[in-house]
Amino acid sequence: MITSPLRTVLIGFGKVAAGFIKDPLLTKHYKYATHAQTLKDHPLFQWEAVVDSSQESLQWAREYWKIPYATTNIQELIKDYDPEVAVLATHPQERFSFIENMPSLKAVVVEKPLGRTYAEANDFLTLCKKRDLHVQVNYWRRADRLFRELAAGKLTVLIGRPQAIFGVYGNGLYNNGSHMIDFSRMLFGEIESIQVIGKALSRPFKSPKNDIHVPFSLQFKDQLTATFHPIDFHHYRENSLEIWGEKAKLAIMQEGLGISLYPLKDNRAIRDEKEIASDTLTTLETTVGDAFYHMYDNLAKSVLSGENLWSPIESALKTEQILETIVTTSQKT
Repeated sequence: MITSPLRTVLIGFGKVAAGFIKDPLLTKHYKYATHAQTLKDHPLFQWEAVVDSSQESLQWAREYWKIPYATTNIQELIKDYDPEVAVLATHPQERFSFIENMPSLKAVVVEKPLGRTYAEANDFLTLCKKRDLHVQVNYWRRADRLFRELAAGKLTVLIGRPQAIFGVYGNGLYNNGSHMIDFSRMLFGEIESIQVIGKALSRPFKSPKNDIHVPFSLQFKDQLTATFHPIDFHHYRENSLEIWGEKAKLAIMQEGLGISLYPLKDNRAIRDEKEIASDTLTTLETTVGDAFYHMYDNLAKSVLSGENLWSPIESALKTEQILETIVTTSQKT
């Protein structure tokens, strides 16, 4: 039984690790927008180390975050520090050596994708299982309080049985499309079939440069279908789901900051018919701002008491298999 906070290293000190804190608009809506903010506040983690190739980032870690161990390589770190938890915000191919060099490791938080290919992602899972690690993948929507309530039955209470789902993602299939696929799996269950509904689109990306845009559809049980379309973030940013149920529609917009419920009413134009009133809505309170914190809370409880992980690596691997299927199919279209 662990009686003290888990010694933690953050490897890769970029935007999602810490840099987003510099955006005042983002921090206005997200109390926990980065790994660094969460680790600094969470009592079950003792964040004392950063590994990054940038001397500027290491200096920021030392001066702003007061991190005592900040170095450019893991071999240098482990001479003085023995992590129990590693947060891997690095390129997939680098993660194997990091894990192999930390003998006391108990748990990992890792960014997606798990690998550059599904095979590499599966190899990473194999390594983590061999080390008996608790691995939480940063599909943060799985830790959002409202989204967990929706998945547990509140969605059906609000809108009845879902009939159709329309999704939008941008800035890359692997970058943001992966989040929307995983979110859909969380809400609607496992996917039975996948269909690419158009060729990969030649649209510019803000980042990453090697990603792709593909329109596709996913079919769940009971023939429930979700259709996803990519958009160009140079015009505006959006990752969203609109869920049409039997008695209402739920729209999850602005990446969870705007959540609206549209009710069933008498049709305004035809007698004895109904409509979803697009001009009448109820706004649900968003809970995205502290999802990061709850994701870490769940990881700590997994290590301490065996609580099931909310975004385990086995689940994330299924999402990556779906991504690879979409990409492979689009290349044949």
